[in-house]
Amino acid sequence: MALIMEKVTIRKATIDDLGVIQQLASELFEYEHQRWDDTIDPNWPFSEEATASYKKAINEKVTLVAERDGSPAGYLIGKIFPADPKAARQASAAYLENIYISSDYRGSGMGEQLIKEFSDRCKDEGAEKIDVMVNAKNANAIKFYEKMGYATSRLLMSKELK
Repeated sequence: MALIMEKVTIRKATIDDLGVIQQLASELFEYEHQRWDDTIDPNWPFSEEATASYKKAINEKVTLVAERDGSPAGYLIGKIFPADPKAARQASAAYLENIYISSDYRGSGMGEQLIKEFSDRCKDEGAEKIDVMVNAKNANAIKFYEKMGYATSRLLMSKELK
């Protein structure tokens, strides 16, 4: 069921959004914990380390909040890396750290709006590409990113040590 998105606002997060981001991140972590990774702690977003990390993200990274009718329904955190003159590859890039849309709004276009806003900000800052890491078992996320124009560029493989 797609929702009408005319009352969606995508805006830069402020420190006043800290609690909202922590709550939404906790929902994201719970979702991933239940489906793919039982080592993820859904309560971590409320820890001292996470609180400091989210505060830093609000102040230093591209941190966006999506609202519908004034109610927060999603967020995105990403970082833009300027070209490093000492590096072999001379290009600016961005990394989408995480994005989450509340279950009531998934499939509504809100995630697309967050990605578009992040992409526009990245382009404005001179980034030439955006990377995102996706759990290989998360078929819905992979499909979403492919729809948004992302393609597999690297493959990270892991081995559980038991």
